[in-house]
Amino acid sequence: MPTWLIWVIVIVVVLVIAALLVSLVGKRRTEQRRIRAEELRQDASAQASGLTESQREAEELRAKAELAEAEAERAAEQAQTAEQSHQVEQAGYEDKLREADRLDPAVDHKAGDYEPDVWNDERSETAKTTETQQRSDTTTER
Repeated sequence: MPTWLIWVIVIVVVLVIAALLVSLVGKRRTEQRRIRAEELRQDASAQASGLTESQREAEELRAKAELAEAEAERAAEQAQTAEQSHQVEQAGYEDKLREADRLDPAVDHKAGDYEPDVWNDERSETAKTTETQQRSDTTTER
């Protein structure tokens, strides 16, 4: 057998062995990737159940927020109604004070700067004090 034929056979055998090694390494790598992909799928499946739970929780919180918003709107409407009611009562009170001032000859209700003192009706307090002093003066004179 000639030497060159032996070298060709050796080279072919080495190439076949190298091809087998490359093939085995490729198969091993492919199998490792397949295993890793399966692990990732299992992790994703486990996480999917958590997603359902988190979605349910998000929807529940959204519903609570909408309920709280509706309650806040209702409270705002009640506050507005109470404010309007208060304004009506205040206007009635002020009307009575204006009527009393119109009837009282001691009050100049036609003056340009006239305004009934709605919250501190000092005239009525002053009048009570003055009346009390006049009564005590009259009793001491007798």
